[in-house]
Amino acid sequence: MKKHPFRPLAIVLTTALLASPVGRVFAGERPADWATPEAIVHALYESISADPNGQRDWDRYRALFFKDARMAIALDGKVAQGIMSMSSEQLVEQTEANYRSTGFHEIPLVTRVQRHGAMASVYSSFEVRLRATDPKPLMRGLNHFQLLHDGERWWIVSNVGVMETPNSPLPAEFANASPSAR
Repeated sequence: MKKHPFRPLAIVLTTALLASPVGRVFAGERPADWATPEAIVHALYESISADPNGQRDWDRYRALFFKDARMAIALDGKVAQGIMSMSSEQLVEQTEANYRSTGFHEIPLVTRVQRHGAMASVYSSFEVRLRATDPKPLMRGLNHFQLLHDGERWWIVSNVGVMETPNSPLPAEFANASPSAR
């Protein structure tokens, strides 16, 4: 009997699909959060934001990510330079350790989506405020989310970001949002 050349690939893909998070149930599930690429990105911002000593919705946050999703940010500042990469769980630990007492709000400014079938690329500029009521942002940046749709919902597969610097300001089309866009 002749072996089919694509059989090993089919086995790998089937195994990967069976091991995927489809069917996982989280306490923080909100189906509207992953109905569109824009919705899942905005749900991320909402779930990681809280005032000092406030409770973040980490169950909701976890429900947004595909298994083994990665995040990375390029740092080019006085405090640190280089690329910092982490898993979604490491972001939980880092946020709790660094921002529990000070607060941290990541507020979207402008979100742009490009879609092709089950894939979406989302650019989203944001500002960071320690308290939502702070008059000025602490900093601003630009995220690039890579999303995939499994036939039922959108998943965040990865995110890369950069912070705005004097030498690298936000592009004009991402710098200002109308008040209704916030």
